[in-house]
Parts: sequence; structure tokens; C-alpha cells
Amino acid sequence: MAQRSAAYEAMMRRLADGGYALLDGGIATEVARRGGTLGAWANLANVELPDTLRAIHADFIAAGADVISANTFACSELHLAAHGVHGREEELNRAAVALALEARERAGAERPLPVAGCMTTVSYRGPEGRVAPAEEDWALVSQARVLADAGVDFLNVEMLSHVERANVELAAAATAGLPVWAGFSSVMDEEGNLTLLNQQDEPLEESLRRIDLSGVDAVFVMHTEVPLVEPSLAVLRGIWDGPLGTYPHGGTYTRPSWEFDDDFTPEVLAAGAERWLAGGCRIVGGCCGAAPAHIAALREVVDAAAAAG
Repeated sequence: MAQRSAAYEAMMRRLADGGYALLDGGIATEVARRGGTLGAWANLANVELPDTLRAIHADFIAAGADVISANTFACSELHLAAHGVHGREEELNRAAVALALEARERAGAERPLPVAGCMTTVSYRGPEGRVAPAEEDWALVSQARVLADAGVDFLNVEMLSHVERANVELAAAATAGLPVWAGFSSVMDEEGNLTLLNQQDEPLEESLRRIDLSGVDAVFVMHTEVPLVEPSLAVLRGIWDGPLGTYPHGGTYTRPSWEFDDDFTPEVLAAGAERWLAGGCRIVGGCCGAAPAHIAALREVVDAAAAAG
């Protein structure tokens, strides 16, 4: 049985009672927007730009976010090493969690504000373009346990985009003894078929059915373009009857920078959220490219949905 903090339990009770939760936005891309670098996916900002991260967390909380995401996406030893950063996994993860916990304390908000430890495998690269599952498992187990010990309330496993790697990552996250959320990224191929981002040899539904979600509390369509959210949710809804959510992105990663999309406006995201909530989503937010203004716009939509019952 996963250990559940009071903050996490309060949020999950709200969802079970028919309420909603609002995630924050793109932490790393917000670092870039404020003058930092996306090198090592902005994980070095945890120690080099702590004031920037403090301000980002504070701004997302002020905008209405119900969850604080620690800046730990792709902060495993494998991913850091791929960017030339060695031996600093524990330091950078603990620094990120400490900043998120500090932001929660400083906010003094009445809502619970659980802190999420974010994880992914998507950027791992070995000599032949990927790493062996055993090596991946070791790195993920290590990060998950560091995040749990540092004090996160749950683990958010993001950008699941390949069946084999998704199962490795979810199993690794479960070893930390915390609740786990799972976020899938989908694309559309040239023939108009939905697939996982890195599993384009089979339909999205087939891939999702081969992933073990038995230990997961909530499932998402995330880091997916806004027009693909609804059809992806429809597929996911066919295999998952628990809490469902989405947090799409806007823009493109062109190494080493994020190219922001001016068409990904708060109004566009809010209009989508109205449809997604009406269609059964309980959790919404923003991924890469989503700023505090996007989350403020979503707050209005979520509050309106809650008021309408």
C-alpha cells in the first residue's frame, strides 16, 4: 500500500467527491522564458537559479495551481549524464524538492498543495540510441527513492511514450512506496492514426492496453498538442475508469531551446479545458510552454465547472 500524505489524500478525496484539481505549468520552459537555459532540461537551475524557481512556483500557486511540480523531470543519473552532468542526481533532485516544499510553506494557502516528484525516460540515450531496460530500471529506482526521501507527496511519471519503457518506469516508480500518476504523450501519424510518441508501429489503444496501470492513481494525456487531446482522451477513457486528466503543451523543442508558440494562448487552453472537463476529465493543467497566465485562465474554467456541479 502506497504511503499517502494528508495533502495528497485531501486532493484525492475532492476528486472522488466529483471535484477537480488544477496542475501547474511548464517549469523548465518557464525557467527558459525567464532567462535560464534548458541544458539538462533546466535541472541545473535547482542549484544555480534557486530564486528563479522560487518565483516560478510562487507564480503558479498564485495563479491557482493545486499541485506543485518539483523541477525533477529527466533528473535521473542517466539523463543528466547524457548532458555531461555526472554524480549530481541526489543533489539536484533534493534541491528541487526543497524549493517546492519551501514554496508551499511560503504560500500559506488554504488548499492542500501536494508536491509532485516528476520522472521520465523519454530522453535517455545510449550508444545505439537507447539504454537497456536493466540500466533504465536502476536509474529510475534510484531517482524515485531520492524523491520520496526528499519529501514529495507522489510521483508523476511523465511522457510515457513506449510500451516497454513505460512498464519499466511505472514499476520503478512503485518501488518508492508513494502514489503514482501516469502521463502519456500521443501523436498522429501521416495516415491520421493516433499512436504513442515513440511507439508509432501500432495504434494508441493497442499500446495502452499493453501497459500495466494497476498501481496507478490517475492517468493523463500530457505533452500532447491541443488538437489531439480529445481523441487521445477518448481512447484512454476506453481502458481507464479512474481519475483522468490532461495537460497539453504548446511549442517545439529544438535542441537546446524551447520555441514558444504564440498561438498557444491562455484562451486556447481554457477553451479546450471546458470541453475536456465536460467530457469527464477531473484534472487539467499545462505542460511545456504553459505560463502562470495559462494556469490562471484554467482556474476560472475549473471554478466554473465546480460551481455548476
